[in-house]
Amino acid sequence: MEDLLVLFLKLLGFIAQGVFFFVMEFLIKGPGYLIHRLFAGKHADLDGLFAIVFGILFWVVVGFGAYFIYSLV
Repeated sequence: MEDLLVLFLKLLGFIAQGVFFFVMEFLIKGPGYLIHRLFAGKHADLDGLFAIVFGILFWVVVGFGAYFIYSLV
């Protein structure tokens, strides 16, 4: 029984790691890299701190924009 619990927790950890990777790579770093590339040109780094910061700011702006549009309707 204990072995099944350990196996289940390892599987759950693997799934959580995959979800975290997807969110970081595609939903945060992707838009952040594109925005950073607008300002830095070819010197933008996909794995850089600015890509993460701009990606988070992008989703904050999208969230506020969606909230304000929802409150107007």
